[in-house]
Amino acid sequence: MGDEEFQRLRKLYDYAVLDTEPEPNFDRLAWIAARVFKTPIATLSLADAERHWFKARVGVEGREMPRRMSFCNETISGDHVFVVADAGADARFAAAPVVAAAPFVRFYAGAPLIAPGGLRVGSLCVLDTKPRDDFTAHEADILRNLAGTAIELLEARSRHSELARRTEEIALLARQDPLTGLANRRSFHERLTAAIESARPGRQIAAFCLDLDHFKEVNDTLGHAAGDLLLQEVATRINAEIRETDTVARLGGDEFAILVPDCRSREQALALAERLIAAVCGTYVPEGRRVPVAISVGCALSGDGIGAGDLLRNADAALYHAKAAGRHCWRLFDPATLAWPVAEDGGVLAR
Repeated sequence: MGDEEFQRLRKLYDYAVLDTEPEPNFDRLAWIAARVFKTPIATLSLADAERHWFKARVGVEGREMPRRMSFCNETISGDHVFVVADAGADARFAAAPVVAAAPFVRFYAGAPLIAPGGLRVGSLCVLDTKPRDDFTAHEADILRNLAGTAIELLEARSRHSELARRTEEIALLARQDPLTGLANRRSFHERLTAAIESARPGRQIAAFCLDLDHFKEVNDTLGHAAGDLLLQEVATRINAEIRETDTVARLGGDEFAILVPDCRSREQALALAERLIAAVCGTYVPEGRRVPVAISVGCALSGDGIGAGDLLRNADAALYHAKAAGRHCWRLFDPATLAWPVAEDGGVLAR
């Protein structure tokens, strides 16, 4: 494959239009061409590596044909309208399948689709089953302008697709932490609010706040690049402990949050707190440096009148108490009494 063909195919593939469903704007263009030139067949053909694929067609059943021995292959070799007055009498095409067999094409006129940069990505063609020697220069100008319109449609389609892609990326970034790929604070609050509003009777919402113990020392000692790698590994380990229906988010810095939208019991929530501590705590090796990591966890369960903001604040308060208790442990906040669960010996119930 030569460089010109490589560049041509790359431009075609950038349009991301091959093998797509029919679209009205392109279909109308083929219909107009057939009516203007009074031919039974018209195609908007895109030249792939080994085939011509029809984005739009009139009077043709198939969606593609081989490039070998095709009229359109000749069309994309130049910048001008290519005309064959009588294919049956033309040695280049007399044995071509569309000439020697149905639909028995005799007349062809095609204008190349010339993309910005001069790359010819396909053709707009009109075909007849009768020879024609009356195709004028004026008609060639009309066909060439219609082909230019086809390129404008392809360019507009490409811009629209790129805009849609970027819009989707922006929407995702607005709700995603760029470092870990987790949900961010905004997204977490939205999902927490939705979970509370749709909570099933007899089921609670569990919210967790957790952060790394002494994480600042990691950044100060090893630098922020190593700290970022560590946070990414922590995010991976947290993700491994939750269900698909749960949400884990990075709220900022080394602080993470987890939403369990359908918590069956207090014991289920505390079991998750235990698993998180066991899974996340350990030795990490960011950039070849061994770093011991431990976390503290705060958990809160929903109750009557508890909104998303209150529930997250309760979990954060529980996290604060876990850190005050010496870190590397969990604390459970009781939203029903706004008090700390007390063990039988009078001490605060903790890990």
